[in-house]
This record gives sequence, structure tokens and C-alpha cells, in this order.
Amino acid sequence: MMAWKTKATSTLYATVLITSTAVTFGLQHAVASDLAANERPAIEQQTSSGLCNDGSCRPHIMMLHRQSRYGDLTSMSILAMLYVTGDGVEQDIERGVGWMKRAASGGNPMANFTLATWYRQGTFVEQDAAEADRYLQHGVDHQYAPAQYQKALQLYMEQSDESTAAANQLLEAAAQRGSAPAMFLLARLKLNGQLFEYDLEGATRLLQRLSVNGHTEARALSRQVIAQLQQQARDEKQDEAELQIAKQLQEALDIERISVVGTPLWGRTESAIANVTFQRDALFNRGTMFRIRSQECDFGTNCASVRPNSRHSDLFDVLNDQ
Repeated sequence: MMAWKTKATSTLYATVLITSTAVTFGLQHAVASDLAANERPAIEQQTSSGLCNDGSCRPHIMMLHRQSRYGDLTSMSILAMLYVTGDGVEQDIERGVGWMKRAASGGNPMANFTLATWYRQGTFVEQDAAEADRYLQHGVDHQYAPAQYQKALQLYMEQSDESTAAANQLLEAAAQRGSAPAMFLLARLKLNGQLFEYDLEGATRLLQRLSVNGHTEARALSRQVIAQLQQQARDEKQDEAELQIAKQLQEALDIERISVVGTPLWGRTESAIANVTFQRDALFNRGTMFRIRSQECDFGTNCASVRPNSRHSDLFDVLNDQ
């Protein structure tokens, strides 16, 4: 039975264990596993994406080269991924890492975070914890939510009051920017009343956002919170505010989520690369229909953005979401 109203409890949902002063290995293991699942950093996962296996990406890769020469950091990052994985081009890891470093040095937060992951795990580069920390810090400095979340995990594992306070700030910042892993962890911590003050309303707001967006674990936890509140209502006198919270959580669970998948309007080219390169090319083609540089549209005039958002933990998330 989860006991959320007392700070004496030492049990956190989903095997995340907290002591009164520091985060134990249970938190380290559970959250690190969750982060790894969202980042998808392993070589076999990256190379299996196969965005350009049908050979349709050649003209778009040429466009990426042109845009990269013009200094477009997003194009550099995408081109880097293609070269390190050999997707649509002859694999050239050194060249790909070089493009990624150029994008990172130009201030692209996702490129910095990608390099941090590569150096941490020895993927495409020689393993180097110091370099990983350096690139991760750059991602944090650019307020990139996945970097903030990973840095928070590292600080929690130091198990000192100072590092825990800094980790709390980063975790809240990542959650505010829409990082699903950060939001879910923060909700559990608020429910448990450890590291953060017990905050049922704050946890509810986070779980509502996650549930509406289809976060499976958040939906499962919401059901348990509802059951707990309803049980308390039967067993003892309960505040109307808490009954209202149970209602709000249930309303979020009841919202039907509909995904609409469209068909590309540019012919047989179905690669996600096509959408991105058409958008990026709009920044460099003057004298065409794309006269407003702040508007990024694809070839079929379906306007979209290639900027990373809360769903994206790496470049492949961005590409596969186009």
C-alpha cells in the first residue's frame, strides 16, 4: 500500500527508493533505466532506424551538405548521424563525428547532448568521461531538457545536500520544459514527500499532462492514486479537494487520444529526411515562395518545425516525428 501522506515512508512507486538524506541505488537504477529507454543511444538502435534504406535520400543528402556548408547546425547534426550509421551514405564515422562536433561547437544543444552520450558509452568515439561531462554541461547551459535530466541524475548519485539541491533545480527545469522522464520522476517524488515537499496537487498536474499524452506508466500511477484516494474516502473523512483531484486524474485518463498519420505530398520519397531538408532549404532559397525566413515549410507546404521538443531525446526522435 502506498502511503503518500506521511513523510516517514521510504517507499516510492516503481522500486525507486529514497532515504531521508540521499538517493539510494534504487533511484539510480530505476531512473537511469528510464532515461536509457528514452535516449536510445546504442549503436544497434541507431543503425536500425534505416531512414534512407530505399535510396530515395540522395538529393536530400546533397541538400544537407549544402545547408551544412552555409552553417546550418541542424543540417550538420542530421548529416553527422547519417555518416556515423552509414544510412544512405557510405559509413564514415570520423566524418560524422566531425560534423557533430561542428554542430556542437556552434551551440546546437542536441548535438552537444548526442556527443555526451557517445563519449559516455564509447559509441562512435573512444570512451571519455571527461569529454562526456563537458558536452553534457554545454547541453545544460543551453537549457536542453534531456541534458538537464541526465545531469540531475548524476548529481543525485553524489548523495550530498549540495548536489541534491542542484539536482532538484535541474529536475524541475527539465520537467517545466516538457521532459517526460523528468516529469514522471518529479511526480513520484512529490507523491512520496522525499527530496521535495509532499505535493499531491503538483504531482496531479504532472500526471495529467503525461496521461493525456499517452505516458503508460503515468496512466498506471494515476489509476493507483485514484484508487488510494477513493479508498481513503470510504475509510475516513476526506477533504473535498482530494476527491476533486481524483476526479481530475480520471478525466485525464478518459480523454481519448487520436493520432492522425498523413501521406507525404512530395511523391514517392517517403523518408523523414525529405521533410527536414525541405524545411531547412526554405531558410536558404530566396526568390521563391519561402520569402519569410522565420517560416519553415516542407515541399508540400505542410508547415512544421524541426526544432526538438519534449518528445525528442535524440536526432532520430526528431527525424521520425516528421
